[in-house]
Amino acid sequence: MPRRAVTSLVTALCNALGAAAAASARPQTATLDLALRAGGFYTGFAPAAARAGAAPVRTLLGSRALRRGETGPDVAELELALAWQGFPSGSIDGRFGRALASALTRFQRRVGLPADAVVGASTIAALRREPAAPPIPLAWPLLAPIGDRFGPRGDRFHEGVDLLAPSGTDVIAAAPGRVTWAGPRAGGWGTLVTLAHGHGVRTMYAHLSTVDVQVGQWVAGGTVLGRVGATGDATGPHLHFEVRIGGGAVDPLRALVPLDY
Repeated sequence: MPRRAVTSLVTALCNALGAAAAASARPQTATLDLALRAGGFYTGFAPAAARAGAAPVRTLLGSRALRRGETGPDVAELELALAWQGFPSGSIDGRFGRALASALTRFQRRVGLPADAVVGASTIAALRREPAAPPIPLAWPLLAPIGDRFGPRGDRFHEGVDLLAPSGTDVIAAAPGRVTWAGPRAGGWGTLVTLAHGHGVRTMYAHLSTVDVQVGQWVAGGTVLGRVGATGDATGPHLHFEVRIGGGAVDPLRALVPLDY
């Protein structure tokens, strides 16, 4: 297939999958996400209607200080806002427990705030900012249709993008880097390769069937790291691809270079 045809296919899929992500989420999670977006909580992510001056949807996040032990809709909003910043804490259930406190303190450290696990005005302001973009260009690890993308999925948050390809398809390094993990990993990853690229950027390639690199090895961009599989928590062959900056996940589709050069 010509490159431009592949590009058009990928672009169309990217545009369609925003609605698909909301449809696949539990109704309460999807509604919560739409409310935060429509209310303009996420800087740069409000829908066209909100940008055009439509009345904002009321949200509770920021109406009170939040700390461990709290429950309620504003805690669920905090869980979702943290996840969009790259620090999901598990199920979006409106309970401020240990996992949410851990995610919050990691986020606070990354943005230079006191890691006190308390949500006040400074933390709310940081959560409203657009997530960081990688300081280096990243190439697509393979060209394939997109499955689940970065965002809410069920009552949880999907931290990467799934690229649907047959088992055995080559997976390549998105940029030069050093291999920091190469092999099976618990937590649903299956067989995983992780690369450190400098500038706090890491890329992760999960559910592989085979691995062709070793920990400590330096690889050039485009090097074959392994091949697509369905290891770990995977319902079928695909590549789960993640991009992290300073420990926080970012949307890979914002990080990857455009296919129309």
